[in-house]
Formats: sequence, C-alpha cells, structure tokens
Amino acid sequence: MAGLEGVDPNLQRFIQGETERQRFQNVIHEINEKCWDVCMDKPSNKLDGKTESCLKNCVARFIDTNLLVTQRLERKASEIASSSGGEMSFD
Repeated sequence: MAGLEGVDPNLQRFIQGETERQRFQNVIHEINEKCWDVCMDKPSNKLDGKTESCLKNCVARFIDTNLLVTQRLERKASEIASSSGGEMSFD
C-alpha cells in the first residue's frame, strides 16, 4: 500500500480491510439511495410485490452496471500499461 512503507504488516492489513469495508458500505449506501428514489412511491410497513420486484431489478442493474464499468476500466488500464511498456503513473 502506498504511503505505508515501514508500517507493521498487520496494521497494513487492518487498514486495507477497513478501507475495503468502507468501499462496500459506500456501494450499499449508493444502491439504497438510487433504488429507494426509483422504486418507493410511498413508505409503508411492508413492501408490495411491485415495489419488491422494482428493488430487486434496480439492485441487479446497479451491480451489473458497476461490474461493466469496472471491467472496462481494468481493460483500458491494461491497454495503457501494455502500450507504455508496463509503467503507469497516476500523478
């Protein structure tokens, strides 16, 4: 991990794990926000079939879209890395 040279490897793993958990929480929050706005007409004590179906489809589309974007970015990064001799700079 960049910027953690000389830091205890256990601490590095802990920080990396916490960073991943935070990313996961951010994705969950984003899904909740988007799908709630799209699918919820009026809040109630239980979901009707239409709302439940909308939420399931919304989450599936969100995940599919994120995977597609991630795969394209990884492919583009690989292309850039191979065309520049394997050296990439994100400065």
